[in-house]
Amino acid sequence: MSKSIRLVPLLAALAYAWAAIFIRWSEPAGPLAIAFYRMFIATVFWAPFFVKRWKCPYVVMPTIRQWKLILLAGIFLSLHFATWTSSLLYTSVASAVFLILTQPVMIAIAAHFILGERLTLIHLIALSLAIIGAVIIFGGDIGISREHLFGDVLALIGAFFAGGYLFIARMARPDNDDGTPGVELAMYLFPVYGISTLGLFIITMSFGESFGPFPRESWLAMLGLGLVPTVIGHSLFNYSLKHLGALSVNIALVIEPVGASLLAILLFSEAPTMGILLGSPFLIASVIMIFLRPPQKRPRVQESTAS
Repeated sequence: MSKSIRLVPLLAALAYAWAAIFIRWSEPAGPLAIAFYRMFIATVFWAPFFVKRWKCPYVVMPTIRQWKLILLAGIFLSLHFATWTSSLLYTSVASAVFLILTQPVMIAIAAHFILGERLTLIHLIALSLAIIGAVIIFGGDIGISREHLFGDVLALIGAFFAGGYLFIARMARPDNDDGTPGVELAMYLFPVYGISTLGLFIITMSFGESFGPFPRESWLAMLGLGLVPTVIGHSLFNYSLKHLGALSVNIALVIEPVGASLLAILLFSEAPTMGILLGSPFLIASVIMIFLRPPQKRPRVQESTAS
């Protein structure tokens, strides 16, 4: 495996850092409508690639188990965007994006028990640094206001569903130990994005949000939201999940809050808090540690047979 593959999650995180910025620019569209159009654009983008691969006689179709994982991933993704996008109405960009830092911890625990990815001392230290950095950055937000706290809770719930979505991709995308090939990228992303789009349509209708019309600036921002953090960011994450461990990919998400906070400073004049200044070095250190020493799967125990 080429070492350059480890850069893919970092590039994805940099693209994903623009999500909160494009969402802010998409106003006055509602958060659920913004999430719907985001996934609709991504679905349309991947449609021709899916059709081309579907018609190819040499493509291995997903198994029943993989179709179930695809359905579950689409549901998790729709719930992630519904909650996380809505959180930006109540809390700051920095608070919303830094709560994504809980994902690597969730993924690490799940990967350890389900995928057999071994955690060593250096990984536990890296995860501890990520938690410490997150606590320093948004720990003081609890006392600001109930509205701010509600936004933080929505962002935390969104992080849970995002972690589940990426963890499912780690189960569906790679080749299995039993020889079953993993789902191709186009064959995976189009149905996942399509299911997420349908879910967000239902959620948006249920809450009575408008699907338009919106100002031209809002449409352009939603187009950017669908292409940059979604088509580029999420697709690169899913690509890397075929080649890298779940924790190695998801720990790269700590780059997103740093990038998004810097963009918010430049574009929205959101001054960094002391928590961000003190907590960011912990997050950067955790990323470096994980990428220098990525976790490996536990070796299989070979059964000995008597001759």
